[in-house]
Amino acid sequence: MSKQLAAGDFIEARCTRCRAVTNHTIIAMVGTAPVRVRCNTCDGDHNYRAPKVKSAPKETTKARQPGATRKPKAIQQDEQQWQEAAAQLQAGQTVPYGMDKAFKTGDAVDHPVFGVGVVVEVIPPNKVEILFEAGRKLLRCKLS
Repeated sequence: MSKQLAAGDFIEARCTRCRAVTNHTIIAMVGTAPVRVRCNTCDGDHNYRAPKVKSAPKETTKARQPGATRKPKAIQQDEQQWQEAAAQLQAGQTVPYGMDKAFKTGDAVDHPVFGVGVVVEVIPPNKVEILFEAGRKLLRCKLS
């Protein structure tokens, strides 16, 4: 059996100053509900805010297939495009990447950090979008 709350009682509440759930003293009540409280940590007065209750994790209605990915379609398409481009590349076909070099769509580029990539788009005046195994990167280049 729980005790009925009254002014002067202690209650847990979310403090607006502390930004945490702390012990409070009830200052004002409307009926059986506390409406105004004082934080016992920072002595700030504010309206009563009930502590948030953590809900149980939701169960998924669909059973996930083993090995199924939840990647956005754009990322899946990039990965597939990379696989196809990498299969067509031959040894020695790549050009070392450099900011002082000009590229065109379809060029195979060897970047010192990102590895081998394929130029997807040339963006004037001085940028190029390259598809690497790790994803698309927007890099600087020379105006062609």
